[in-house]
Amino acid sequence: MGSVYKKNERWYVHYKDGDGRWRDLATNADAKADAKRMLRDLEQKSERVLQGLEIGHEEGGTVAELFEWWLENYSKGSPSHQRNVYAVNKHFIGGELASITLGSLRAGHVETFLQKKTKTLSPETVNHLRRFLLGAINAAKRAGRFHGPNPVADVRQRKVPKRKPDYLRHDEVPRVLAALDPRFRPLFATAIYTGLRKGELFALKKTDVDFANKLLTVSGSHGRDVAKGGRIDVIPIADALVPFLKKAVDTSPSDLVFPAPDGERRREDQKLMKILRGALGRADITLGYNQVCRRSGCGHAEQTKTREEKRCPKCNMKLWPKAIVRPIRFHDMRHTTASLLMMSGVNPAAVQRIMRHSNPKLTTEVYGHLAPGYLRDEVNRLQFDFGSVANENEALQAPASAQNFDVLAANLLLGSENGENAAAEQFSIPFDFAQLDVARPSGIEPLTPGLE
Repeated sequence: MGSVYKKNERWYVHYKDGDGRWRDLATNADAKADAKRMLRDLEQKSERVLQGLEIGHEEGGTVAELFEWWLENYSKGSPSHQRNVYAVNKHFIGGELASITLGSLRAGHVETFLQKKTKTLSPETVNHLRRFLLGAINAAKRAGRFHGPNPVADVRQRKVPKRKPDYLRHDEVPRVLAALDPRFRPLFATAIYTGLRKGELFALKKTDVDFANKLLTVSGSHGRDVAKGGRIDVIPIADALVPFLKKAVDTSPSDLVFPAPDGERRREDQKLMKILRGALGRADITLGYNQVCRRSGCGHAEQTKTREEKRCPKCNMKLWPKAIVRPIRFHDMRHTTASLLMMSGVNPAAVQRIMRHSNPKLTTEVYGHLAPGYLRDEVNRLQFDFGSVANENEALQAPASAQNFDVLAANLLLGSENGENAAAEQFSIPFDFAQLDVARPSGIEPLTPGLE
């Protein structure tokens, strides 16, 4: 005889499944009576399975049991385990799919579940939930816990709009570093010069910094011994970064380069973005200002492009300008590294190594458009000897130089027996191609090491 009980504000049912095994199932019941009805339904189904009147679907357990097993056996120890626990508990173990067994789970269940999530979550987050379920069921199949088809494979992914990564411009970097609290200046300078992620910066040890050879070893992230990608990387230390790193190492009270004030590793949830936003406001890197009346209870506010002094039209009190900073995240410091390197004309292959991208396509697809002349230089590798056809077309006797290439192309594309010379005459416009030479942005200038 089964039973119901309450644990951590949730109702559970204790019952014997169709294979004769006792199970404890978390339900979405709001009251004990609802949990009892679910128990009766499960017991009736188990009885029909035992009598051979119905095929059992208990293999693999419920979705809630699947994720509890997956968290313990696959997620635990991974860099994203804490985030996985939070997401799974919020959306699956406490969600509408929790009590459905894997054998009974259909694509329609998953699609309906994701459609409801679409109303409150971004397409990218909805796709993350789909991948959670897809990966957990695939793990169960590999482990022999479940043998049926994966129903999530038939559920479409949501289309995610591509976000153009933001970054600090060349002239903005010194201003931001100067506006930062001196305690955080070496941390942000290292992020900009190396492209390290927040967790990699927090896990950086003094033994990872080789000042003699100007090399930095990236081997951990937060409290883990491995960084993203599961490998150890060594990247160069820029000359201008050395003073920042030396100050961080000299003032650190522990074996970490950027520890918390007590010497321990900084918390994973520390809000570096809040520190960055404050520096952006002080450096005047803004989209505008929200001018708010200082008088309590007035409530007047207006937006301006500058922080010019203004008075309230209601009570004539001075307005307080609050900066509306550009929405740059701390992770965008990494985008700053790659963007400024590409804009300085650094070879994309070198940028890939510095950024530690496993796939070179990621570097060129995300940042390639920032490299001046990068694609143009590549396509200009196509060179042809137009002189070889000079005997067939007198108009092509001109040297195949950049100045005459438009004439040659015009003849090839528009030339005819009666109009070849006219076409050449039409497109032979004197033009100095040197006028198109645009000066490339200069390299990343060394930042002033003595900013205190």
